[in-house]
Amino acid sequence: MKWVNDLECDLGNKGALLVVADGMGGMNAGEVASEIAINTVREFFSPNKITPEVIGNKLGIETFMKKAIQEADANIKRAAREHPEHKGMGTTIVIAWLLEGKLYVAWCGDSRAYIFNTKNGIRQISKDHSYVQTLVDKGKISHEDAFDYPDSNIITRCLSDSSQKARPDTIPNPIDVCNGDIILLCTDGLSGMIRDHEIEQILVEQGDNLTECSNKLIEAACDAAGEDNVTVALCKILSGAAEPKRAIRKNKLSNTISFSKKEGLKIPRGLLIKGLIALLLLGVAFFGGFYKGKRQRNVDTSVTDSIHSDSSYVSISVDSLQVYKSHAQELQNLRNEISFKNDTIHTLSDKVKELQKDTTNYRSKIAEYQRNSKSPTDSLTGGGKK
Repeated sequence: MKWVNDLECDLGNKGALLVVADGMGGMNAGEVASEIAINTVREFFSPNKITPEVIGNKLGIETFMKKAIQEADANIKRAAREHPEHKGMGTTIVIAWLLEGKLYVAWCGDSRAYIFNTKNGIRQISKDHSYVQTLVDKGKISHEDAFDYPDSNIITRCLSDSSQKARPDTIPNPIDVCNGDIILLCTDGLSGMIRDHEIEQILVEQGDNLTECSNKLIEAACDAAGEDNVTVALCKILSGAAEPKRAIRKNKLSNTISFSKKEGLKIPRGLLIKGLIALLLLGVAFFGGFYKGKRQRNVDTSVTDSIHSDSSYVSISVDSLQVYKSHAQELQNLRNEISFKNDTIHTLSDKVKELQKDTTNYRSKIAEYQRNSKSPTDSLTGGGKK
């Protein structure tokens, strides 16, 4: 086992995987949940399981990613049942899979995925599963207002939500990556502390050094009085793809990428061929993050190399801090409260309608009575003239 942070390598035909999981729950339960999620995904993406049928088309790839997240959800729930002291633990997760020059993203919760290029700027490519995001979707608040909106810690989906099976999302269409693209996965400890344009500025200034870039992002979040944990996973396309705004030619490229997660040595891996770079690494470059221990600004990474038949498998595990978020039960309580208020409103509305109906009937009876009534003179004279 080697301790490294920057890793430069050629991608094989099974690509590279980046994962960040953001645990929640007291008594270090969040650490357990996020670690289970990372280990499940690592096992799910073993090279022998990534068959030609899986990577043969967009639907197969997205289905595979969703199943990995759902499997992690099931494993966390099983662990919670077997260990009552971890009851209530959960985690968010975001996965980015670089495959054949395209980027596929799946997530559940509010951990985010971004893509950045100096020519195109930064773009958020995942959509938060959060209460605040639902308000944005409904047009009740703007995207700009969402950053400072209260209750931003309320998430609407996560792994180990006892009220439902995990429902991960994927981006509508895979993204054609370009040379110079930086893929960023992060927890809300970053995206909730500094705005997108601030993240972009750091990527512009430090994008050539991913170690320094990740350090600056974490420092910026901490300097913003961040109280949440911060995890940042960065991946940069160095060569082999198209230039920005140009289509990628299939069957004639390989992606050379650089990973970073704190300080460390840059270690070249794989073989580069001059001219058109061939796809050389048959296995999967795997980069994952999970939370462990107390608050720390620096994050250690470890790389383990192992051989699976004729494929190389690079695994990176990341230690960071235990995260605290609103438990899924809080969200359920909020739902119940909203449902109760809605029922009360419906009941009051029904009563108002009944009162309106009674009032209409009463007015009709008064009008009928007035029509049938005779004046005192009419009663004495018999109602006629002489």
